[in-house]
Amino acid sequence: MVLKLFNSAKQNTNEAIAQSVKSLTQYRIGTIEQERFIAYLQSPDSRMLYHANPRLIAEQLQLTERETLKVLVAALKEGIVTLNWDIQCPVCQGIDFAATHLCELRTWHICSSCHHKHESDADEQVRVTFSIDERLRSLPKEANDLEFRSHVDAKYGVVSGHRLLTVQMFRELFPRETMPPNESLLIRQVTILFTDLAGSTALYSLRGDSQAYNLVNQHFNFLFEIVDRYNGAVIKTIGDAIMATFTSPSDGIEAAIAMQEEMQNFNRRIESTNNQLILKIGVHAGPCISVTLNERADYFGTTVNTAARVEGLSQGNDIVFTQSLLNHAKAIAEAKNYNYEQSFVKLKGISEPSRVFHMRITKSSSSNVSEFNLI
Repeated sequence: MVLKLFNSAKQNTNEAIAQSVKSLTQYRIGTIEQERFIAYLQSPDSRMLYHANPRLIAEQLQLTERETLKVLVAALKEGIVTLNWDIQCPVCQGIDFAATHLCELRTWHICSSCHHKHESDADEQVRVTFSIDERLRSLPKEANDLEFRSHVDAKYGVVSGHRLLTVQMFRELFPRETMPPNESLLIRQVTILFTDLAGSTALYSLRGDSQAYNLVNQHFNFLFEIVDRYNGAVIKTIGDAIMATFTSPSDGIEAAIAMQEEMQNFNRRIESTNNQLILKIGVHAGPCISVTLNERADYFGTTVNTAARVEGLSQGNDIVFTQSLLNHAKAIAEAKNYNYEQSFVKLKGISEPSRVFHMRITKSSSSNVSEFNLI
């Protein structure tokens, strides 16, 4: 009789999981991915469902880390999983499991085990894990297996909190998932990309507000799509400009190249050749802090200011980037129809002259002679 009740309860749980996962269709998550996700959530090994490493889940779903995070963000929105902001102490290596919302983190964190005080570092100490929602499946005590989680982390590596913050879907579905006022998260390395449109005032004057706005809005659409494609997130729009972030400098520069290529394609589709859109792009990488501004997660610091000023050096149909991108010169050097120049400039607020590089679009591939120099 007891076994019959147990099997009945298990069947009800599995049916509830399957039914819940079907709701992910609205987020364009395919049937195959849903079936794999159901199988994962129904796993007999409960340890895989408690503070689970997203990279372990990615293996189960046969998806990339980025694709898996999107599935998990959608599942979080539908109440299928819960999100954990786990913080590992840099001294004793102990992990604090207390935070389930970003607003529970503070600039400085005190280890619950050794009481060491350290900055909340979104790249090194703060990582994200996911658990199945207890309303969907109640996990036994043995699911909390520290040795199992340590083995998984050693095998796959962890997913930093910063990685989740650069998932566009997370920002869109959870806009209020932010740090408390006057608190911040340390970001050790971020690539900041700014864009703007050259001559947009004249565009509105000559084309009229309605037509110009329509063109500008179309350009926003493909810029957003490109940022997401290259593993970044749009932090905000400022007039005709956007500010985007990437955890990888190579993703940032590849996104910039893709933007200029798509802008050229976009302009070819416009009927009139007068007042076509001219895109300006600036890219810089370095440390910053994640803060809450205007009730949204934002980035602040010298790196952000430098990226904005580097974009100001752009003349349009080009990409201006700083020396911080040099380690990723392969993506830059392989770009077609560009030539390269470098210069030293004085940026406002920066004491020493900054070395910047201008990637300019050439008229044809035959004139593409790379002058890029790593010296």
